[in-house]
Amino acid sequence: MKSLDFKKIQNNKKSLEVDRKGFYTKADEARRQAKLAIFALQRNDAKRAISCLKESQSLIKGCAVLIKKRPLLSEEPSWYSALEEYTEAHLFDSYLKGGLSLPVEAENNPDAILGGLADLAGEIARHSILRATERDKKAIEDAHRTVLKIVEVLAALDLTGSLRSKFDQTKQHLRKIEDIRYDLSK
Repeated sequence: MKSLDFKKIQNNKKSLEVDRKGFYTKADEARRQAKLAIFALQRNDAKRAISCLKESQSLIKGCAVLIKKRPLLSEEPSWYSALEEYTEAHLFDSYLKGGLSLPVEAENNPDAILGGLADLAGEIARHSILRATERDKKAIEDAHRTVLKIVEVLAALDLTGSLRSKFDQTKQHLRKIEDIRYDLSK
């Protein structure tokens, strides 16, 4: 029987806590920068949006490096939140450029992708309101097609927990865009 090395256990725990604090700081800032990027995109501030999106991406990559060192960190809620917000920002940026593309950093995290897609519907709905004030019917039709597709994708899954709540919100965003379409058809 091997005896316990209490000093080693203590040192490992202390080292993990140092890494965890640094990880939280990076993840929280990545999430904040992604939110700022979305806000800038809604205001057509491309320069600020690009800057914030790049900063968020850099921090996400930094978190990924820490996760390789400490795989336990991949289960931290701050990581999921940052990755989901970054995914949403990336998706919204690509939507505004005429398509939808996933960030490489989220490829292996289906929950972050689905959460980002669901949240994207809200950004598209907000964007639609702005486009409706300009009577931009094409933009509204594009928004409707995109959010309808997101709803279809989410509806095909057996979602539970927070993803189920996000799906319900996505359906409300679709309804908002449908109301806009109706108002513009008059």
